[in-house]
Amino acid sequence: MLIIHRRHVESCSHKSRTYRKCACPIWIDWRVGGKRVQKPIGTADWTVAQLRAREMEATGLTSAGQDVTIENAVDGFEKDAENNIQPSTLKQYKILLTRLKAFSKHRGYIFLKQLGVVQIRDFRNSWTTYSPRTAGKHIERLKRFFTWCVENQWIPVSPAKPLKPPKVGQTDVVPFSEKEVEAILKACENYEGPNREKLTVLTNVMLATGLAIGDAAMLSKKRLVKSTTDWVIELRREKTGTAVACPIPSGLAKAIQSLKGDTPFWSGQSDLEDLTKNWRKIYTKIFEAAGLEGHPHQFRHTCAKRLLVAGLPVSHVASLLGNTESIVRKHYSKWIPERQAALHNAIRSTWTVTPR
Repeated sequence: MLIIHRRHVESCSHKSRTYRKCACPIWIDWRVGGKRVQKPIGTADWTVAQLRAREMEATGLTSAGQDVTIENAVDGFEKDAENNIQPSTLKQYKILLTRLKAFSKHRGYIFLKQLGVVQIRDFRNSWTTYSPRTAGKHIERLKRFFTWCVENQWIPVSPAKPLKPPKVGQTDVVPFSEKEVEAILKACENYEGPNREKLTVLTNVMLATGLAIGDAAMLSKKRLVKSTTDWVIELRREKTGTAVACPIPSGLAKAIQSLKGDTPFWSGQSDLEDLTKNWRKIYTKIFEAAGLEGHPHQFRHTCAKRLLVAGLPVSHVASLLGNTESIVRKHYSKWIPERQAALHNAIRSTWTVTPR
């Protein structure tokens, strides 16, 4: 049985647990296995509190095996995820689930089963400051959390399942021009910060391999290997177990080896998110010094453009970038020579009169 009572604040002159007219918070009590549990019900209105208590009892939320609280579910998920999710990703889950707990507390939702589709849509609609892309990522994480709750048999279905990610407009891929690359490298050489000697090397690593800034910044010298003909950087392993390696100029290999530490661009004292954030701040200064607006991910685009313009097959570029061929064709189509040739031939075939 659920019992509601008023918990008066120190400044309130009333003492009765059943007093109905003050604005002090109302709490709810129940017992699980003989143990007393108390939680705020999220309202100071006695009538509203009674209705919520009756709703909980009507849906059997306090019966054995059905009384998992939102707080316990979140704590359990985060503990389980510590061994299964990357720290940077886990941090994003914690941000989302902390907000879910705050939303639930404000609305007076205590038990997991109180969160239905309507409640989760209301929660999603509270994300007024998120971009469409960020909101889409949070919806994915929310679905994973509730799927985990279903797998634990705490709820029959996921209330987040019907949620649809917002439409995200396609962002144009903008590589650097070769003139801009020259200006960036010159700005790296003139940089006066503590990472000056590393900047040019890191920039050339991204241009040569197409690695994103986070992966490039965590590069270990152990992944720099001398093959029979070239120095290569081992990038990753495909699902088939095949290693993907990218040849680099010998001068770049020597420059990497000359830097201190096994991970020359990372001290090992920060996580991936902070490491990436710090390097992005440095590159913001570099782009300003070079007189252009830019982003480190454009080094990856520049690498892809160079390879495609040089005639490297789309399948090879996709393997190097860790993408599918369809993604490469979608984002880098204007730099695929055979596609442009086919397009030009198709246009010429429609001409009725040869232009002068």
